[in-house]
Amino acid sequence: MITIGVEGVSCTGKTTLTRALAGRSAGCLAATDTPREVCIVPCYYHAAPDPKTLSNREVKTEADQLALLAAHLEVEQLRDRQARSARARGSVVVLDRTVDTLLAHVRAVGHLRGLDARAQARRLVTEAIDRGHVAVPAVTLLLQASHEVLSQRAQTRTGMPPLYYDPDFTQAFQGHFADPITAHCLVINATGGADQVVDQAWKLLKPYLDGAQ
Repeated sequence: MITIGVEGVSCTGKTTLTRALAGRSAGCLAATDTPREVCIVPCYYHAAPDPKTLSNREVKTEADQLALLAAHLEVEQLRDRQARSARARGSVVVLDRTVDTLLAHVRAVGHLRGLDARAQARRLVTEAIDRGHVAVPAVTLLLQASHEVLSQRAQTRTGMPPLYYDPDFTQAFQGHFADPITAHCLVINATGGADQVVDQAWKLLKPYLDGAQ
């Protein structure tokens, strides 16, 4: 079965879309001859046995960026095992963030702090993929929204680092997706309401889901 990634900077509505797609996909696939379950693989922070290993790291140098990437890739192995197990059961897998987010983050933070670890980061990710330790989606939905919308949404999120809705960070983050790891990246306007976003996503995903059954 297919693996779907959901991407975007914070406050674009990734988790909301992930859950909505899982519900809609399950309903659709249940109507087929072989009912399918949908497995949501949580984002790195929620998949980590100890989230502090990811959130309590200062990033001042390229070496710091690569060390943080390595910590995320360890969590990615756990996510990959969950995805593989679900696919073996015939499930559709929906990833809340993908390995592309790690590279996009390296690019964005580097852009703001005058660092450039992109080549080394890409190499580390590629090596992890070659070892079979990464859940690479067949198709990724990239949510995008204006800076004004993201700022408004961030006000309702306690403890949200200002960095994550800085317009320069967002632009650099999204720049990674000009050459992502995923084979197919579909852009969605996440400015509207949740129902509108889900409808957009479903129309874009339907051909991929139909082809995977």
